[in-house]
Amino acid sequence: MKNWSYFVSRLQWKLVVIFLLLFIASVQLISVYIIRSLEDSYKTDFIKELGIQAQALEIPLLTILVNQNNTPEQKSREIDNLLKKKLTISKDMQIQVLNDNGMVLGTTSSNENIVGTKNGYIHRLQNQPTPTMIRRDPNTNVDYQIYIRPIKNSNGNLVGMIYIEASLQPVYTKISFITKRLILIGGIALLSSGFLIILLARTITSPLEEITKKTTEMATGNFDIQVKVYSKDEIGKLATAFNNLSSDLRKALNQKEEEKEKLESVLANMSDGVLATDRNGRIIVKNSWAEKILNRPIQLGDPIEKVLSLSDPLSLPLENERQTFLEIHTDDPEDHTIVKITFTPIKPHGQKEMVGVIAILQDVTEEEKLDRQRKDFVANVSHELRTPLTTIKSYLEALEDGAIHDPDLSVRFLKVARQEADRMTRLINDLLHLSRLDAKQARFHKKAIHLREMLEDVVDRFSVQCKQKDISISLQILTSLTYVYADRDKMDQVLDNLVSNAVKYTPEGGKITIYARRRLNGMVEISIKDTGIGIPKKDLGRIFERFYRVDKARSRSMGGTGLGLAIAQEIVRAHEGEIWIDSEYQKGTTVSFTLPPCEPEVIG
Repeated sequence: MKNWSYFVSRLQWKLVVIFLLLFIASVQLISVYIIRSLEDSYKTDFIKELGIQAQALEIPLLTILVNQNNTPEQKSREIDNLLKKKLTISKDMQIQVLNDNGMVLGTTSSNENIVGTKNGYIHRLQNQPTPTMIRRDPNTNVDYQIYIRPIKNSNGNLVGMIYIEASLQPVYTKISFITKRLILIGGIALLSSGFLIILLARTITSPLEEITKKTTEMATGNFDIQVKVYSKDEIGKLATAFNNLSSDLRKALNQKEEEKEKLESVLANMSDGVLATDRNGRIIVKNSWAEKILNRPIQLGDPIEKVLSLSDPLSLPLENERQTFLEIHTDDPEDHTIVKITFTPIKPHGQKEMVGVIAILQDVTEEEKLDRQRKDFVANVSHELRTPLTTIKSYLEALEDGAIHDPDLSVRFLKVARQEADRMTRLINDLLHLSRLDAKQARFHKKAIHLREMLEDVVDRFSVQCKQKDISISLQILTSLTYVYADRDKMDQVLDNLVSNAVKYTPEGGKITIYARRRLNGMVEISIKDTGIGIPKKDLGRIFERFYRVDKARSRSMGGTGLGLAIAQEIVRAHEGEIWIDSEYQKGTTVSFTLPPCEPEVIG
């Protein structure tokens, strides 16, 4: 059934069936017309032949019928003799001679009993303009043509009639023969025409089928196909147009793919996140940076209000550019991301209606952090300078008010003023040092430094302080490497700062250990481990920030500026190393940094 439906639905066979039906209807109409015309023609000719025979008998019979000297019996004999002598009558024809009342006077029929009887068809034909009719014999179902010709005297009076009855079977036989020939000829013409119609339909449909097949292939994305052009007619023009369309589509898609690749490349390499929506606010374009900044997957088709949880929801349609900020928090309360979002409506050239929105996402966490650090730095510097200046001013005012006359009091006040001035000097020196490090203006005199000697010296420098606080300090060198490549003065500054912090924050009876070992990447790692108060986890991420103190009051009372670790970090980085801190609150801290090694052959 499926194959039959496919067969019937094909254009080729539709055309064949339509043309064949038209041909059959035309042949049938023509055949009917020809057969009917032949039948009428044969019947007319047949009647004319009957009329000719009747006309040949009319004058002799008129002579017999108008002769008043003959009795009726004599007239019948003369009529019989006339019919038998002058006519050769076939067995399918009979002739009767009738008087003016329709009585049979003579006949060619073998049934002579009808002589003297009245003919039953006369009354039907006398008043008709054409005295002919057809009767069917009920016994044989044979049709007979009846023809009557009146016989009139010179005065125009009816004196008798000639009745002729002949079988139409010969006429029907001829018509049947011709009909069969027409059917045969029509059948041959139908077969020939059907073959030609099929060829014609194939000529029309084959190129169309090829174009349809190629169109189906084109729908799957194959635009490298071409169809063969068989002619220059409309179908040939259609094939040419298809080839041109295929070529143009291939070029257009190639250009589109190139533009798409360019856009994807631009979006992928942007340092900002990009989201584009349709007029209904659903995401139609995204890049990986948007997902990275928002720290979540984004599905095309998601509403933008679902992707961006804004405190002030975006109202569509957007008329003008809009900027807002989004703060993204994680499980760590100290870890958050600040995103600057710029919404721009998409309006095609010459149109006022918005068709979409472009959202540019910028991670401004570092900028905000730097801005906050800058503000904190200025505030801290102002505070660190203002505090000793205030102290100095207060003590100077006290001396001016009369304390200078008290030797003990004046000496103590001047000592405090000098300590605060020294503190300011250290702060300014550290700031200048940091400034030079930031501007890459600090000079480093790097050379081979004996590792053990450098570390033993730092142990010696702090041995007295450690002894005073009952802190044990030890050195463990876990590498066979003897030298590192560094600036000795800068390294002493880093080590002094780190060991000083360890001594400050390690309680009496504590322990400080200095380790030196070689890492897998070849760098030398130096660690200062203490058993001090440690650093809370929340402060570890900011410990290298300038002026950042875990315990501000205690750090300031111990004379720190809050810049030591920041300076150490910059010095280590200048040596192409790294520095980090591992600490557990109330258990101890380990500060480690790396330095490049110096092989013996380099020293030589």
